[in-house]
Amino acid sequence: MQKASKIGCIVLLSLLLASIGVAVYADTQVSVHIRNPLDSGNGAKGVVSGSYWVGEIPITVTNSPPQQTEAYCINFDRTINVGSTYPAGLAAVTDTAEWRAVSYILTWYHPPADGNAAAVNQVAIWRLLNSTRDYAYYKALWLTEDLDNAGNDLANEVKDKDVVRQGDVFQWIEPVTTNQSALMGNPGETITFKAELKDTHGTPRPGVKVIFNATLRPDNVELNPTYISPSVTHTDSNGIAEVTVQVPEDIQNGESIEVKASTKSVWPQLYLDLNEEARQDLIGIGTTFELTVSTNVCVLAYITMIPEVPLGTLTAGAACAFAFVFWKKGGRLKKQKMK
Repeated sequence: MQKASKIGCIVLLSLLLASIGVAVYADTQVSVHIRNPLDSGNGAKGVVSGSYWVGEIPITVTNSPPQQTEAYCINFDRTINVGSTYPAGLAAVTDTAEWRAVSYILTWYHPPADGNAAAVNQVAIWRLLNSTRDYAYYKALWLTEDLDNAGNDLANEVKDKDVVRQGDVFQWIEPVTTNQSALMGNPGETITFKAELKDTHGTPRPGVKVIFNATLRPDNVELNPTYISPSVTHTDSNGIAEVTVQVPEDIQNGESIEVKASTKSVWPQLYLDLNEEARQDLIGIGTTFELTVSTNVCVLAYITMIPEVPLGTLTAGAACAFAFVFWKKGGRLKKQKMK
């Protein structure tokens, strides 16, 4: 068992608001300035393959006030020029399998660790959003084989993957049936927990990555993989993810185990549709003009040990407080208890 910093019982479901503070519509026109990705001061990661930049592109989106962010390209067979400024419209992203896979990349592979990782992200996005076009022929003209293979592998890996959305319901269903419940455990006992994720219509959301961890309270000791398996999984076709927790043999009376399931997403709401047919369309990252929206969700359950008391009697007591807290437009906070 390894020491870990204390994790508060905080469940956050947040809609990140655009810093411009006004409503943005799909027909809003902006200008996009392409900053130099080779300038380290711009902070973009990527590589040069052939004579082309592959990876993040630093951009400035202007419509009062200007906002700086990073972007990935959508069209592998179009160009943009460093130092140029292009008119663009904000176009809505459709909820398709390809865009869900792209969102998975933006959620779990961004920001990239280095330039090569950024380039792999870019190639995978090209693969996903151009799957019906003759990508293989064009890429051979300028993209290195190693980079294309790595991007293709990532694209295949994230196919059929999805991410949690604003308003989805994530909750325990077994062996606790509400997010305010706990159960009793004994040293050495193995308990399987199941969590379920559904969309706002009650439809299961499969292919969503879920991270599990377990922490021994009150000393805040995180249990190692010997006691919790798996630490990472994906929801199945029924929107269910499960984890098995083994209660340590040396657990003391009065101690408890906090079991946590969490997931997150970065969903691209709008992309930058450059008005010129020969120019790249861009996926901007971050809250600039509400280009993306971020969601983070966790649910908690507890395994509580039954303490011994005088005369050999046993008492039990456990509680798990749970709430969603999320931002609503206008800056107001709303708290909703799960029944």
